[in-house]
Amino acid sequence: MDKKKCLLSEKIKHIDVTKNRKVNEILNSFRNTSFQSRNLAKCFSVFKSMLTDEKAIIFFGLSGALVPGGMRKVIRDLIAFNMIDVLVSTGANLYHDFFESRGYHHYVAKEHVDDEELRKLRIDRIYDTFADDTLFLKMDVVFSDFAGTLEKRPYSSREFLWELGKTVKDPISIIGTAYKKGTPIFCPTIHDSGIGIGLTAHCFKHDPQSGFIIDLMRDNYEIMQIAKLAKLTAVFYVGGGVPKNYIQQIEPMLEVCGYFDHSGHRYAIQITTDDPKWGGLSGCTFEEAKSWGKISYSANSATVYIDATIGLPLLVAAIMEEKELLKKRARRKFIWEGSELKQVKMIKK
Repeated sequence: MDKKKCLLSEKIKHIDVTKNRKVNEILNSFRNTSFQSRNLAKCFSVFKSMLTDEKAIIFFGLSGALVPGGMRKVIRDLIAFNMIDVLVSTGANLYHDFFESRGYHHYVAKEHVDDEELRKLRIDRIYDTFADDTLFLKMDVVFSDFAGTLEKRPYSSREFLWELGKTVKDPISIIGTAYKKGTPIFCPTIHDSGIGIGLTAHCFKHDPQSGFIIDLMRDNYEIMQIAKLAKLTAVFYVGGGVPKNYIQQIEPMLEVCGYFDHSGHRYAIQITTDDPKWGGLSGCTFEEAKSWGKISYSANSATVYIDATIGLPLLVAAIMEEKELLKKRARRKFIWEGSELKQVKMIKK
């Protein structure tokens, strides 16, 4: 077949919504369309591949105001149904999750209100979401008080969030579900959030050198051990920022520490609205990451440029319909002794 015939061999297939009704059927039909629908189908395909690979430990990087935006249970379900093994999140998403676990809420902004008036009313705005600022202040104090109940020693953010998870009763909490499932949560920017504000208040009242403190270098050591023990790793990024970079930097961290047998992440998907030409990490392509050795040369990867509040629930809903796939995937159980990861067990259902 000559090159022209080869390039013109596969026809665009128009979506038939009278036949394709389920989310996974629609996403599969996107494979023969164009633009971001096809990219979403590619992400769905890669997601299924990483879930099928028994060797893969899946790291999920979460940034953006996803919990205030209504994605809380979607993220919780990723943990509850063993679709991810390790969560790396901004502090804000974890703060808002804990906020809701205490019975507080975020609200739909049904009308435009001048932001100066909102300040007078003590209502905080996150684009088209409202929240009660006075309740945020109360929540900050909760974190300050909680730190006072812990041992007077350095904690990694993983250890701290594990202890916090013990206190959560809300069944749809991200932090609470991660504790119950044994899923480690890392928050390398925990200080840059309401959690950090509360912990700062605690440390301001007490000498941080002689009591509780978050040691982020312990986080580096702990997450590196997960990759070191993994036979291979996969990544799923929502947005970019610190969570994405934190997971990406595992490979050079392994090399600096003398471990050279890790070839970068083998599977990779990302949902982003950022453009690579501005040079920021949130829009950075997986191809660029290969130059750093962060993504394997042979990685199965895909990126979709779409609002995460649209793309993420569609991907998760489609996977939820792949019931046999989810039944077969084993839960990863991490056996820790302090900051030492002793073993990663595969727990079949």
